[in-house]
Amino acid sequence: MKKHFARLLLPLGVLCAAAALLFYPTQAAAGAKRGIGYCVDILIPSLFPFMALSVFVVKSGLAASMGRLTAGPCRILFGLPGSAAAAIVMSMVGGYPVGARAVAALCQEGEITPQEAARMLCFCVNSGPAFVLSVVGAGLLRNAQAGVILLASQLSASLLLGILCSLGVSRKQRGKATSQKGMGAAQALICSASDAARSMLSMCCFVILFAVLLDLLRVFLSSPTASTFVSILLEVTGGCNDAVQQGLPLWVLSFAIGWGGICVHFQILSSISGIPISIPRFMLFRLFHGLLAGGITFGLCVLFPEAAPAFGNTTAPLHGVLMGSVPAAVAIVGLCILLLLQCRKDNRIETAKQ
Repeated sequence: MKKHFARLLLPLGVLCAAAALLFYPTQAAAGAKRGIGYCVDILIPSLFPFMALSVFVVKSGLAASMGRLTAGPCRILFGLPGSAAAAIVMSMVGGYPVGARAVAALCQEGEITPQEAARMLCFCVNSGPAFVLSVVGAGLLRNAQAGVILLASQLSASLLLGILCSLGVSRKQRGKATSQKGMGAAQALICSASDAARSMLSMCCFVILFAVLLDLLRVFLSSPTASTFVSILLEVTGGCNDAVQQGLPLWVLSFAIGWGGICVHFQILSSISGIPISIPRFMLFRLFHGLLAGGITFGLCVLFPEAAPAFGNTTAPLHGVLMGSVPAAVAIVGLCILLLLQCRKDNRIETAKQ
């Protein structure tokens, strides 16, 4: 009986979704419009430069070069080779899918094994400073200190999860059996830009799709609390906005950011290939991340009560809140510096050959 019910569940869900699209086209169109707005105003400006940078660092061989300096700390803390440090750092400054793309690139280049990549995906999925500080802290909460607390909670939870995931893992240094030589700076830039563009297209599709789904679900959700809960479950940007509108405590926003939303989960899973990751295990660690970040935020708010914002309804638009984002600017400048250094290195090699 249960097997027959499970087989009918998916067709029934598709039928309900089709009926909702037919009977509520206005809400579906409004959701699609809102999703496109999120992509144009938030997603593309905050993530595309970081995604291109993360893949460039791996493809150009800079991650392998950094690995010689970071081998000790990476091996001691996370049981990983030094080249993994670049992906860990990019996951903390770039945003949810950036770390995943860097991990996938490391695996493709042979810098880490598929098993190590699967373990990294349990903690290298973080919201970047551009979203936490600019969108949530300055834009939604209008409280810079609250944004700092949220960011500190997310990064602390990520590091703790990384250390917990490494328990029982051998710390012995190993060689790289399949590592490939980094390509030239120009070719690496072309590959990283095209890779980031493909990933952004996939991510935007999921954002628009889930925005439509959320607006259709809200037709049947009369309770604002239930609507906020579903919003947090599905999509992080709308979930944070709804949580602020409802005046929920800061630790709820921290949980929402750490969890990321099912929409983000699909974005990440679509960005990786060849990594043997268990989807239930991945989502379980996202839940752990949210709970751990929420607990850290609660503790920080007790220690620093003046930083806990007094919530109030806000209708401030999200458009433009990323303008002047210091982390985004630093990342873009860093990409230019890395490109110049790598071009200089390539020129020296070519000169030596001549």
